[in-house]
Amino acid sequence: MVVLVILHSVWRWAVLLAAIGALYGLIRASRGIALSPLLERSIRFYPVILDIQVALGILLWLAQRLGGIPLTSVQVIHPVWGLLAIGAAHAAAAFREREPPIRARGMLIAYGLSLILILIALASVGAFPFGHR
Repeated sequence: MVVLVILHSVWRWAVLLAAIGALYGLIRASRGIALSPLLERSIRFYPVILDIQVALGILLWLAQRLGGIPLTSVQVIHPVWGLLAIGAAHAAAAFREREPPIRARGMLIAYGLSLILILIALASVGAFPFGHR
């Protein structure tokens, strides 16, 4: 279970970096500026990176339940924020087939909402940048 905690904690940085890269790329795309391959990959793979984080979190949550660790309010609300964030990130797919300015703006809103929900999830457990965890 310790390995899952470490993986979940470390992978959060990949999620945050991908989210920032995706948002930056979408802002540039909404202005009609050409994107580098790195920014295009950030936009494309942000939901996948977030999927991995949520999967690690679900495995950790299940391991804690099987280990007999009592359920706390944080262990209820933190996963809810994470699931809402993944829903927002995947909602961006609804804009993939739209014309370029609408596509970028719609995805920017969905990814932005997802990042806000991730920051709320981090705050709910006191994780950095909101604490020292």
